[in-house]
Amino acid sequence: MRRSSTGELVPLDLEIEATFKRNNAERKRKLLHDITVASILEEVHFSESSTSNSPTSRESQAAEVEIEVMDLFI
Repeated sequence: MRRSSTGELVPLDLEIEATFKRNNAERKRKLLHDITVASILEEVHFSESSTSNSPTSRESQAAEVEIEVMDLFI
């Protein structure tokens, strides 16, 4: 038995299971975030190669990517 954060006695196997679920959910969240960011960067790279390589075009695309990535955190 182990005391929970609320002071209740909890069987250790339930505590282990809860910790496993939290860690698994966090791992899935990070993986989804990484996949999303990689997808955004791939889209930008593809659009960058199909458009002109002028500095203003690259700067605006970089700003768009930054906005999209920041939206993921909100």
